[in-house]
Amino acid sequence: MKRLLENKLHSSRGINRLVVILLVLVVASGIALSIPGYQAYKRRSDRIGCTVALKKAQDSVDIAYLNNHSLTKEEAQAVVERSKWEQDALCPAGGDYYLLEQRDREQVYLVACGLHEQDTQLRTRLNATHVYGLLQDELLALQERDMDLPEEGFTFTVNSQPLPVQRLQGDNGLRWGTSSTVGFEGIVCCFSINDAGNLTWFVYADENHAAVWRLHDGWSGDAYSKN
Repeated sequence: MKRLLENKLHSSRGINRLVVILLVLVVASGIALSIPGYQAYKRRSDRIGCTVALKKAQDSVDIAYLNNHSLTKEEAQAVVERSKWEQDALCPAGGDYYLLEQRDREQVYLVACGLHEQDTQLRTRLNATHVYGLLQDELLALQERDMDLPEEGFTFTVNSQPLPVQRLQGDNGLRWGTSSTVGFEGIVCCFSINDAGNLTWFVYADENHAAVWRLHDGWSGDAYSKN
């Protein structure tokens, strides 16, 4: 009798464990299935929120220009900063915002987001220019302090995410974004310098486009980098 009770007890414990395992598997499966849906919803929500916030900032810049019939970039920047402060953030996803001068247009300055600007070439160019400026500042600071350049390059915060900016020994043949460059995924940012410490080559590329700078050539194209 005692043995029968012990067997029933062990059997009951085994069934309980099985039920618990099944429940855990069901919950884990539900979470795994819901994550892509939540991420898609979050991306749509962030894009909508960014569009609304940038529209308010754009309206503020346009009104400031109409009221004064002139507006410097520094003044427009102050207007956008005030709008950013009033709304807590211009981009819910943490995208950097840029002011783009538009001559001979009603909107003298365009407020654009480094994550949600729909024109992919413009978005790439704006982000690339921003990173290029950060890189130039770092190189200048090292020269002024008589310090050596880190072999691995730098890491900057761009659109609220860390972006490694790798130092290369010359052109790496990056072309049309990252699709034809083995070993690179997502956003790629590389540069090279000469013996004097001057920047000779710089590229910033996302999955769709690349913005490239070469010595004595300026920006050599939005779409690709030649070998």
